[in-house]
Amino acid sequence: MKTVLGLYKLDLLKMRVGLFVLATLIIGGVALWVLRTPVSPLSPLSPVTIAVPTQINSALAIIATSQGLFQKADVNVISKPFLLGKDALKSVIDGQADLALVADTALMFSLHNGNKLDIVASISQGRRSLAIVTRNDRGINTLQDLRGKSVAVTMGTNFTYFIDMILQVQGVPSSEINFVDLNTADTLTEFKAGRIDAAVVFQPYLAQLETELGNQIQVFYGDDVYAFRFMLVGKPLYIERHPEEIKRVLRALVAAEKLVRDHPATARKAVGNAINIDDALMAKLFNPEDYAISLDQAMLLAFDDQTRWAMRRGIIARGPIPNYLENVKYQYLEAILPSAVKVVR
Repeated sequence: MKTVLGLYKLDLLKMRVGLFVLATLIIGGVALWVLRTPVSPLSPLSPVTIAVPTQINSALAIIATSQGLFQKADVNVISKPFLLGKDALKSVIDGQADLALVADTALMFSLHNGNKLDIVASISQGRRSLAIVTRNDRGINTLQDLRGKSVAVTMGTNFTYFIDMILQVQGVPSSEINFVDLNTADTLTEFKAGRIDAAVVFQPYLAQLETELGNQIQVFYGDDVYAFRFMLVGKPLYIERHPEEIKRVLRALVAAEKLVRDHPATARKAVGNAINIDDALMAKLFNPEDYAISLDQAMLLAFDDQTRWAMRRGIIARGPIPNYLENVKYQYLEAILPSAVKVVR
């Protein structure tokens, strides 16, 4: 004879079994739905527009484009050419490009003008990318002879810092030079026409002047005074929101550096073709050691030196030297090539 308690236990058992079966059916149905439902692919990475000056210092970006290294790194890079780094940087500030290659001096000026910009890598350090060119028919045999002469310089660039440092080493006050602010095209025109005595010129235009004018000119490099650094920079918000794109761009640039080391002739020809310099001349200009991805302490010290110089010259307001380390986003390069990050932090 079944008791009330026994019937209650039997009903409870049946209910638990029913709930278990129901749960099993629900879980199984969900699993079947998940398996049958197509998985949406991950959103593709955004294309990256990089503003690239058509200069020898942009070699790694030029090589990464011409040799398909960006594609191999699975990043769609649109290369946007500019003559000068400061113009490339302006395209980032104006929202026309995501990243830019620019020299350190132009970047320093931009930061002091209130623009928010960060550095993800230095890509080159050329010591013969920039020079002072003088006309022999003006009685300029040494840099001491520049006193009282007219010298074309593109203001707002690293040209001004470069020539000031060289003149300082030579003991020639900048106040004794008649500086003329000209863009690149006008500098070349005025110099060749003899309407200015000297000019600060960068590659490839320096090489072109040497080819065209030969023994009519002298070229003064600042090998031991100045390293022409090019850096990859962007707005902080863009860099923060596109970490994978940044890392893939860096991966391609590191691959370009390796190609420069392993196949310098191939790399040299790719750059020469892009900036319109024949290979015989490129062989004299292209030094593989100039092209390396890095973030080092020398870069930060150079920023400090250039800031002090700009303050002394009255180009920027006097004040404390900024902590430029705050503008260095080293974690992206550190994720790709840890040995290249040598900033003290």
